[in-house]
Amino acid sequence: MRVLTLILIAAAIALLAWVVAGRSEGDPRARAEGGSVIEEYAVEDRPAGEPFQAQLLSGKRLDSATLDGKVVVYNVWGSWCAPCVAEAPDLVEVANEFAGEVTFVGINVRDNDAAARAFEREHGVPYDSITSGDSAEAMGAFHNSLAAAAVPTTLVVDREGRVAARAIGPVTQRRCATCSNRFSPR
Repeated sequence: MRVLTLILIAAAIALLAWVVAGRSEGDPRARAEGGSVIEEYAVEDRPAGEPFQAQLLSGKRLDSATLDGKVVVYNVWGSWCAPCVAEAPDLVEVANEFAGEVTFVGINVRDNDAAARAFEREHGVPYDSITSGDSAEAMGAFHNSLAAAAVPTTLVVDREGRVAARAIGPVTQRRCATCSNRFSPR
């Protein structure tokens, strides 16, 4: 029993060291600057999202079918989330850089609409966000790629509506631009 416990502890430590150290460059999953974990999916392994409709903070409705054929970056965020606050300027910069080529959509969680709108105004967010009240609809559409407790999480969805890349944790401008560039029409 004691030997088994020691083996399990050693295995857990080795696994933790492997995760903390990141993975090799050839592996599509890599620990990025800022502490996020980025995973890119091979075309044949990309999980497909499901169609959804949701209310936007602007008062408009979003039907995900209107985004078919476009590269879309979904960012799950909350105004109460310190890493979300930290990544906001980088996401704004990339959204502005790729305007017209990549569509950005925020998915707000656990905020009332007034707090979410204030966050977007304060940070100059140029794209609309799904309201917290409808965030479950959007997150459910990507249930294979989104964990409810992982905030922030950013998904890059290809033109076929499949998740091409996922970042769990805050993203930097450089990393988000690299992913957006890889999947955009440039």
